[in-house]
Amino acid sequence: MSSEIFYDKAFILVGDKYIPVVNHGSSNCFDFDRRGREIPEKYWSVLNYPHTGRVLFTAEEVREIAAAHEESNRNNRGGTRKSRNRSFEEGEFGRWILAGMKSAHAVEDYRKHGNTVTVVDYSHEYWQRHCVSTTEELLDKLQELSGHRITVTFGDDRHVTHPPMRRKGTPTDYAALPEYYVLQSEYGYFAKRSCRRIWFARCQPPSASMVRKFKKEKDAQKYLDDNHDILKKYAFQIECVQNGGDAS
Repeated sequence: MSSEIFYDKAFILVGDKYIPVVNHGSSNCFDFDRRGREIPEKYWSVLNYPHTGRVLFTAEEVREIAAAHEESNRNNRGGTRKSRNRSFEEGEFGRWILAGMKSAHAVEDYRKHGNTVTVVDYSHEYWQRHCVSTTEELLDKLQELSGHRITVTFGDDRHVTHPPMRRKGTPTDYAALPEYYVLQSEYGYFAKRSCRRIWFARCQPPSASMVRKFKKEKDAQKYLDDNHDILKKYAFQIECVQNGGDAS
């Protein structure tokens, strides 16, 4: 039985959207290395089902892609694997895809670490590869090839050097800001979450250190959107906290 093995992911960040590039290959297909040894097939492509024909997606659309692939994996257990010897457990494949948004980097970051980002046009008898070095070049090329059969990939079919995750800077002093934003529900103010549990500040004011705060309202909304599946049942509202400490 043939399985599709997903080895790695390297999402490309384009403004507030994503190109979900993944490295995968069939368990029954092999290539040959320079020494003539048989090695597993691996290649990069855009994970776009059920939005076939597209490469650029909002966070909500990436969640739809993750849900569709998780459903497919649930209906064909063992058909999707994370290694030759291990299948994705229930719920794991969807989480694996969603994690790509957190580790996404811009074209410039990938280029800085020695990777080649390429737009491949399949619309011709011979595939045409277009290397891009900046986000602007990528967007221009996608616009130029609109209506063509394309994908976005990396120069090395088997490997990408991942840029390091951005380090957190100096913690924000929210008490010094004119205002900031918090998430509030009937259970209290949102503090933090894991994949299975939500923590609330039930009796503390919004200024309490344990309460999760956001500089801008759009940052709070983005957090709700990115964590929609686990937060939706709590009906969170975004509240603005003036520097006096009262939520409005």
